[in-house]
Amino acid sequence: MELVTLAHITFFRVGSASRPGMARHNEVNRVKVVRDADVETLRELVAGLAEELGESREGLRGMWVENVPFHYTQQPGAIVFNIQGPNVQYGSPYAVCYAHPALKIAERYFKLEEVSVVG
Repeated sequence: MELVTLAHITFFRVGSASRPGMARHNEVNRVKVVRDADVETLRELVAGLAEELGESREGLRGMWVENVPFHYTQQPGAIVFNIQGPNVQYGSPYAVCYAHPALKIAERYFKLEEVSVVG
């Protein structure tokens, strides 16, 4: 049994960082084990996965963290990453990522949730 951090990433616009415009963009979901839930760790994860999905590193340089939560996620602590192309403003964020602690037992993962005990 091992305590790990899992990151859940939803890409809403795969392809829009390298090919801005009104082309069809795919939604893709991934779950990965990460070293921690730090914003920079998650940014590196999102950029790395985006590259694996065909985005260019150059196109991802302008990715920033949105300060305002979006309705695309109901997860507390979710981080919204965004990229806008030249002359294009998208209505959806580029990706949403949230991380949480989990137990790894063999090859299975179990989400941990903090329970408040009052009294």
